[in-house]
Amino acid sequence: MLTHSEVLGDQSALRAQLHRDGDAHRELLRLNWARPLGDIAFDWAAILAATAAVAWIGLETLPLALLVVANRQRALGNILHDAGHRNLCRTLRVNDAVAGLLVAPLVFASLDSYRADHFKHHMRLGAAGGDPDLMDPPETLPGCWLASYLRQVFSLRAWWGNFLGHLGAVGVPLSARVGIVAWWIGALTLLVEFTGAQFTLTFVGLWLLARATVFHLITTLREMCDHFGLRPGGILSFTRDMAVRGPARWLIHPRNNGYHLTHHLLPAVPYYHLPRAHALFRRLPAYLEHGTVCNAYFAGRAAVVRAWEREARS
Repeated sequence: MLTHSEVLGDQSALRAQLHRDGDAHRELLRLNWARPLGDIAFDWAAILAATAAVAWIGLETLPLALLVVANRQRALGNILHDAGHRNLCRTLRVNDAVAGLLVAPLVFASLDSYRADHFKHHMRLGAAGGDPDLMDPPETLPGCWLASYLRQVFSLRAWWGNFLGHLGAVGVPLSARVGIVAWWIGALTLLVEFTGAQFTLTFVGLWLLARATVFHLITTLREMCDHFGLRPGGILSFTRDMAVRGPARWLIHPRNNGYHLTHHLLPAVPYYHLPRAHALFRRLPAYLEHGTVCNAYFAGRAAVVRAWEREARS
């Protein structure tokens, strides 16, 4: 189990090496407030375009529409994540206003509740009963990685959390849930006004179906990539970077979300600077000696799924 001091110790060691390497990392902390606004607009446009395809072309477009919507739901979740770290704008009111108006309620989330839980994940990383994102593997991992993945996929608790977000979560204040519902009522009212009832019903159905199916499958895989199959003992030993290229990365880890180890080591880096931060960290002794980097999801013995199998831990 990781302790608060071990988390801070890993961060301090890496930052000390960064300072000895110069001030190159300071540029990585600069925020471009227009970047997330443009990305949010792109996500909204992609979701509405997918809805239009199903509503105006036909159900034959449904499989592709589900993939697009689920992927953009994942991307919006990554924007929410950066908002939780105040990485959209260092001015808290502006940061929270953008996320609260355009992102959080859309993905069934309360920004305040998300921020509180995510802070625990960072500070109590790997702690049973303390880390809200901890996935407890069975005592003996199965020989095939697919069994570990399906165990998480068919967890009712995990599915419920991915489907309803904070609307169905324990411990989220009633006022936060009411706020999410009120936002949706207002948004759907506007959507009916501008696009009509048929389009709006298609949007709601597509949104919910994507969260219940493709989004859940992607999110489960993404969450397992972060820490699953690793042994607690420090950020560097319990967290991965997924330095993967190609379509699979776009689907599973939009917005550079695969650089999870890099993020844990320096959380103030916004998502659009994470590849540069990762490249910088790979020059540092602490990262080179103890960091875990995977360059593939499924192919080859070094793929991340191999860490979810019994042989990888024996």
